[in-house]
Amino acid sequence: MKVLILYTLRSMKNNKRTTLASMMAVLIASTLLCSLCSLFYNQTAWQRDVEIYEGGDWHAEVGGYITKEGLEQIDSNLNIRRTMVKGPFLTVKLPEESRLPYLMLRDADKDYWECMAEKNVITEGRVPAKPGEIAVSKSFFDSNPGFGLGDSLVLPVGHRMVQGEITDAGIRQEGELFSETGEKNFTIVGKLDLTTPTTTPGYYAMGYLDREELDPADELVVYVQVNRIKETYRVMPQLMEQLGFETNEYGSYENHFRYHGRLLSLYFVFPPAEGFSADMLERYSTLFLYAALVVLVAAAFVLIIHSAFAMSAGSRIKQLGLFRSVGASPGQIRAFVLFEGIAVSILPIAAGIMLGCLFSVLAMRVYTGILGDLLYFPMHLRFPPGIILGAVFISLTAVLVSAAIPASRMARLTPVDAIRMQTDAAGKKRRKKGRFPVLRKRHSMAGSHFGIEGILGAASQKTHKKAFRAGLAALTMCFVMISGFFCMITVNDLVTKRNESTNHYNIQMRYSLTSQPEKEMMEQIFQIPAIKEGTWYYRTKTSLWLDAGAQSEEFTEKGGFGAVDPNRFSVLEREGSYRIRANIIGLEDSFFKEYCRSLGENPADYYGQDIPRAIMVSNVSYFPNVLNNPEKHGQEYQMLNLEAGTTLTLEERLRDSDDTDYRFSVIVGTKASQRPVLDDYADDYSIQLYVPMEVYQYIVSGFLPERAAEYYQIRGLALTAPEEDLSTAEQIREISGGYLAEEDFLIRSRMEEERDSAVAGRAMEAVINLTGGLLSLIGISNALSAAVGSLRLRRREFAVLRSVGMDEGQLKKMLLLEGLRMAAAPILTGLPIIFLLCIFFMRITGISAAALLPAFPWLKVLANMGLVMAAVGIAYLLAFMSIRKESIADAVRDETV
Repeated sequence: MKVLILYTLRSMKNNKRTTLASMMAVLIASTLLCSLCSLFYNQTAWQRDVEIYEGGDWHAEVGGYITKEGLEQIDSNLNIRRTMVKGPFLTVKLPEESRLPYLMLRDADKDYWECMAEKNVITEGRVPAKPGEIAVSKSFFDSNPGFGLGDSLVLPVGHRMVQGEITDAGIRQEGELFSETGEKNFTIVGKLDLTTPTTTPGYYAMGYLDREELDPADELVVYVQVNRIKETYRVMPQLMEQLGFETNEYGSYENHFRYHGRLLSLYFVFPPAEGFSADMLERYSTLFLYAALVVLVAAAFVLIIHSAFAMSAGSRIKQLGLFRSVGASPGQIRAFVLFEGIAVSILPIAAGIMLGCLFSVLAMRVYTGILGDLLYFPMHLRFPPGIILGAVFISLTAVLVSAAIPASRMARLTPVDAIRMQTDAAGKKRRKKGRFPVLRKRHSMAGSHFGIEGILGAASQKTHKKAFRAGLAALTMCFVMISGFFCMITVNDLVTKRNESTNHYNIQMRYSLTSQPEKEMMEQIFQIPAIKEGTWYYRTKTSLWLDAGAQSEEFTEKGGFGAVDPNRFSVLEREGSYRIRANIIGLEDSFFKEYCRSLGENPADYYGQDIPRAIMVSNVSYFPNVLNNPEKHGQEYQMLNLEAGTTLTLEERLRDSDDTDYRFSVIVGTKASQRPVLDDYADDYSIQLYVPMEVYQYIVSGFLPERAAEYYQIRGLALTAPEEDLSTAEQIREISGGYLAEEDFLIRSRMEEERDSAVAGRAMEAVINLTGGLLSLIGISNALSAAVGSLRLRRREFAVLRSVGMDEGQLKKMLLLEGLRMAAAPILTGLPIIFLLCIFFMRITGISAAALLPAFPWLKVLANMGLVMAAVGIAYLLAFMSIRKESIADAVRDETV
């Protein structure tokens, strides 16, 4: 064995070309593997950091209605590592000169302040560290400049009461009173970067909670961290059952229980019942993309190293045969090839890890540099030992797999076959002549078109195709991966443009109110000259009970309500009846009248009625499970067979636990299949009831007052020319800010979203270009290595051809034809794969071929094709230049590399 090791080391030294080719292949591939692992880890870690910073480091929220006894049960559970607690709301009455009358105070314990996100929104001061210390929202200081950090106050505390019930966290209601329970000393120690909507009559504040001082009747909100995060979805239902909570009719808990699903998914923890679906593919696309990249790069790595090792082992077949003849076992021969693979790979893998880290730094700098201010949370590159060791492990595994293939082949050779250089002796038997008439026909066609050079080129390609197989496979893979990247980006851009084009309006407005908005504000907004058209509307949810007889024939044929997934859609079956959602939409008068006329209806029939009349749309999408495709969502059919004149009994109650029995009737004025233009596509098996705005306000006047923030939320839509989009959105914000606090409204503009997404797209394209360049380098270097090495091994063959009269021009022609065939192979193989990828992308996104073809990245794909052909062409050019300079005698005498 010692002799074989010494021979291996000396052979590596003497055959520097082959050794360097193998080392270069390992270096490039390990660089890419390390950079991919690093980029994936850092992107995932950055997303985790953002999620923890903004949402807190918790795995599940046990919810509200937890008492001190329940908290003790949670703390004693062996599966729970840590609990974070918020206490009940306490109302603190402010002096009379304050714009808002109250502080809405909620204490939190030490663990909560350490783990949750509120500590990160303290812009001045510090976190409360003992009872009586509070941090107050910045809007308090803006409205009350007389107060500052460090101030100590003695203020009345108590509860807001409405008709004898405590509503400390509720919206402002008529008739509410403050019930004082005492006074407390407070010290302001921090300013929270939080604002409070004007629907609430107080400023949000947080204090410090001492668990020892909890009252047994206090209702707490508890967040937990699980000991083993991967068991979160198993542990939490058991804990909720232990605490005595039951799920409601829709399978959810009434105390606001929830998982921190986003954070769990970033730790690769997913719901156990979640199977593979288009929804899952979309949500975890980054994970699937990086995993596919690592697998494909590792496969390319295997092909590259296998090609280099096969050439190295093939060049020393006679020597290995001599070792077999003097007693070396097949295992020793196999160990020789594997040892060579490991020896060749140690330094390149180490260097590749360092280069991979440098490449990650470069890619991240390019990405963050392009994003600029859009990157609202800093990205810090980290290279933990686990990622480095993982990249080393994948690289070494690929090396061993690559070397094991030629090692096994060499080990099967007999001494006689090895010495005779019959590398196929251990494999399949030689094919008999005449078995493949197609090849003879192909050669005759090559001869008729290109002469003897064409025949020799075709025969040479067939004879030596194994030497090029790995290189061409790697080139094909790189060509497909890079082109597939750009095709995927193109399809994604088309999806974005398609979804935007289905929207009629380009500016959306939303106002959180508890009463009707200021009429002057609404008028000023639509007096902006750039706005061509627009409207306002309200929207709220109610429930409607129906029996199966109300289903349309087509809907019944598709399974009806009984086939609807109740865990996804709000459809509840009970004793043969179904509870579904009925959305009431209150339209602006002029807009409603125009909608009525478009349906041939008289608008006057919908005003001043004892029982409200509504236009009903009961459409349901043919594609309710399709995501992110408004075009398909808009392909609808009638869900119900109700006719005009039908009286519907609606309920304010959406869940059994809702504390309301309010019911009211609505008459179906007409059943329409056409919706008003509100850029709204309902695909949730609900019906839409359109009424005038004044009728809407009459209906919701009987709803629970605490729901006012929901049913008085008004939405606005506006249409402008694209070039006036940005300026108009700013004018709307300015007008709205004159009537409302900034936190009370949200304005969204299509051009603003396009601007931000365009910058993010350029940053991602830059990273893909860098990654694609490295992938191309792998394929090109492997093609160069395979071509140059193979052609150098054929020097005797070329010398014989030259000795029988083939001149330099004929030799050049033969190599040119052979090179063209080799260069075309990865392109001809890769194009169908790219075509299939495009079909796959089109199927899952709904993009048509007519839309894809004009936007297809032809130039980038053609550039990749040119790089592939140039790589093979350069390899043959270098080989030809070497052959031309060498004498026939030297080539015949030299049998090894």
